[in-house]
Amino acid sequence: MTLVQDLLRRRVPQIVAIYIGASWGLVQFVDFIVLRYALSPNLTDLALLVPVLLLPSVVLVTYFHGAPGKDTWELAEKVGIPINLVVAIGVSFFFFQGKDLGAATTTVTVTDEEGVETERVIPKSEFRKRIALFFFDAEPADTAAEWLRYGLPLAVANDLAQDHFFDIRFVAHFADRLREAGFPELVDVPLSLQREIAEEQHRDQFVTGSVAMENGEIQATVTLYEAAGGRVLEERTFQASDVLDLADEISIQLKQDLQVPELSDAAVQDLPVSEVLTDSDAAYRLYVDAVRALQVEQDFQGGAVRLQQATTEDPTFADAQYSLAQILYLTNRTPEAVAPMQAAMDHLYRIPERARFQIKSDYYFIVRQDVDRALASVEMWADLFPDDVMAYQARVQIQGIRNDREGMLESLEMILELDPAQKAVLLQMGNLHEAMGDLATARGIFQEYADEFPEDHAVLSQLAGVSRRMGNLDEARDYYDRALVLAPSDVGVILGMAGAERALGNFDGAVRLYEEATATAGAPAERAQVHGAFEAYYAMRGQMDKAIEHLEARLAEQATFLPDLQFVQMQLVSADRYVDAGREAEAFAVIEEVRGRLPAPFDVLIAVGEVGIHLSREDADAIEAAIPGVERAIEALRYEIIRPRLVFARGRVHELRGEYAEALEQYEEERRLSPTDFSIPAQLGRCYRELGEHERAIELFQESLRVSPWHPRTNYDIALAYEAVGRVDEARTHLQRSLEVWADADSEYAPPRNAREALERVGM
Repeated sequence: MTLVQDLLRRRVPQIVAIYIGASWGLVQFVDFIVLRYALSPNLTDLALLVPVLLLPSVVLVTYFHGAPGKDTWELAEKVGIPINLVVAIGVSFFFFQGKDLGAATTTVTVTDEEGVETERVIPKSEFRKRIALFFFDAEPADTAAEWLRYGLPLAVANDLAQDHFFDIRFVAHFADRLREAGFPELVDVPLSLQREIAEEQHRDQFVTGSVAMENGEIQATVTLYEAAGGRVLEERTFQASDVLDLADEISIQLKQDLQVPELSDAAVQDLPVSEVLTDSDAAYRLYVDAVRALQVEQDFQGGAVRLQQATTEDPTFADAQYSLAQILYLTNRTPEAVAPMQAAMDHLYRIPERARFQIKSDYYFIVRQDVDRALASVEMWADLFPDDVMAYQARVQIQGIRNDREGMLESLEMILELDPAQKAVLLQMGNLHEAMGDLATARGIFQEYADEFPEDHAVLSQLAGVSRRMGNLDEARDYYDRALVLAPSDVGVILGMAGAERALGNFDGAVRLYEEATATAGAPAERAQVHGAFEAYYAMRGQMDKAIEHLEARLAEQATFLPDLQFVQMQLVSADRYVDAGREAEAFAVIEEVRGRLPAPFDVLIAVGEVGIHLSREDADAIEAAIPGVERAIEALRYEIIRPRLVFARGRVHELRGEYAEALEQYEEERRLSPTDFSIPAQLGRCYRELGEHERAIELFQESLRVSPWHPRTNYDIALAYEAVGRVDEARTHLQRSLEVWADADSEYAPPRNAREALERVGM
């Protein structure tokens, strides 16, 4: 009898086939249960693995007991089956150790501001689907599909936003990255770059597609890719006559392809996207045109006009109403923003639940001007959705305004705990530790990130920044060198290297790098960055007319891409530069211009600009008179971030009046608030010098010079301290260095004259 005949007689193929069929049925059943009851997808994998592992036992039992007649247990079974069971348990434990095999969701109970307890069912972090979604492509000749390149994926993104299992990064998250790569239209992006961006955003998958119009029907091909390797997971074609209906079909299919469970929480929406956005075709088309104007053309006024038209077509279009309110607010039209913001609140039912808290926060801030309730809305968002990373990111923004660095760290740590894939949070944490003066911890965090992402040049720039603050300037230059190898045309890296060269006194090298950055800069934001660097360089060297030229060029560039509210604040904090150039009238003219453009509640910030001007004028009485206005600004807006400026102003009033002990108290408080500001030790040094504590003053000046050894004012100040204790050689060295920096200073610029007089006293 042949082996095949023997196996057939013992019914091994038949029973194994039945076993495989039953096992596959079990897998399908478990998969259904997983999706239906939001259980861990790992259960499906376990249901697939265990039958495969137990197949040897099935074969053994069938071989010895499948034939007709009486059977006995054989030695092969007594030994083989236990071994198979042990191996199956071991392999299963190896593959599923530490993996959650329970529910894919968790239930939380929180209490809202009214004292009402609310339960929410939310996904566990490890089961959220992290995807990047790009705008679609279309043939240039297909003009009818032009707007659909933006409109269809935008609708898909809004549809998926209802599902708490999705963590979506849409184009707005990485638009600047696309522009820098040479794709200002944000479409027709090569697959390789899409995959690279998806990995930079720490996405697991990304979605792209193409769209066309054929015989009045919209044809769309949508492809789901694996981010890590760029492998196609699914590619499907869809067709419909209505863009929002088509978006619904695509969203449903993506959920199926990604095996997304359904949440049973009644508070979670799963509506057709027309219910979330609008059922008016005309309103949606205008909305898409507005999004394109804002994101592609960066045309805020044009975007506002289209949003106004969209809300006229459909006043219940809550997303468009909210977007319109944001644009009007950011373009200094706050009174006009009230009506659309109120309309968004009136139709909040059309907004997915998680997005409502941000709208409520903005409503309280813009319409009610109730900062406390605005902040409370964001806090409640995080309380109601403790697993929602976006809530903690919104909290970080609010805490940043408050300058609550400890709170920001807690929120960032929570984000990382909830979603370990968000490695970019490490960079924010490193920046915070750096701002708090904990440079060693910051450096360790940046290094941890660099070890995991060795091709990310941005973190090398941050490591360079920490090295500069630690006084390791040569090490900083090495980091910039490494970053330039990875990204030779990155304007920020080039300017960072230029800053390191400037700090080391290599001014010719710094200028060459500034010029290289000028030639490389393409986008307005990059050009503004270069002008800002030139401005700081010429201000340091006392060439104030050139500094003003670059200041005005910077503002001209920023006017093209910053919302007006942000732009006028940039003007406000730049006004004092005119005083340094001996052009006080122009400084005050800027203040008056801004005064007429800053709406309530931001008009209180005028005092910040006024204090800056009076600080440059060194007018103690005027500074003191303006200080209460800054205090009111901090109180009204909770802008704790400007408190260090307030404390400095108080200290400077005392210093200008010769009240050095009182000035020291304020400067020490400023140092506590801004521990990495290298100019503060020099401020303290001036006061100790005037109090006759010259050795302590010299220590503090040296502390500043370790970070910026060629800073001319600090070199001048330490020289006076050396002169006072009779160390004329050291005084002469530092005076000569300050005069070398000021060699080409404007003739009206006073500090070089003071340095030359001091050099004459100590001897050339």
